[in-house]
Amino acid sequence: MVTKGIIEPISDTIINLVNADFSAKQKGLRISEERIIVDSSPEYPVESIQVQISNVQSRFASALSENGNISIEGKVKYGVPHLTRVGPFSVDVSLEGNLILCKQVDQPGMIGKVGNILGESNVNVSFMSVGRTVKGKQAIMAIGVDEEPDKDTQKKIGEVSAVEEFVFLKL
Repeated sequence: MVTKGIIEPISDTIINLVNADFSAKQKGLRISEERIIVDSSPEYPVESIQVQISNVQSRFASALSENGNISIEGKVKYGVPHLTRVGPFSVDVSLEGNLILCKQVDQPGMIGKVGNILGESNVNVSFMSVGRTVKGKQAIMAIGVDEEPDKDTQKKIGEVSAVEEFVFLKL
């Protein structure tokens, strides 16, 4: 599924679980998997999965780890996939629908500012999660929305002075 998710956006053919690895090799991608065994119960044999992608540009630079790889982590909660880490930031985001990832200065009022911009444009927020590395430095806001904000709304979000970067993702 991870390989399918990586290959699908850059392929002009239909990618499925059967041809994902072959398609990755055709595109010159090298996929390596490392399994780390930890103590866990038989009911939940995998606690989480971490994906690191090297030598590619990211649409969201904050997903980069210290070594320059795109780094994300997730797990399944109640049968639904969740994103639990983006780069150095912890979040708790259901991977359903549409998502805005917004990196900003960690300061009061940011949830309200971005939420008001979305509300004024009639974009409904389904959930929001904020994670930070250090109080008062940088934070990441993950916002679930029912539909894609129009270009003007996205421009207004980008114009908020404390917003350093943001990206809209259709999941």
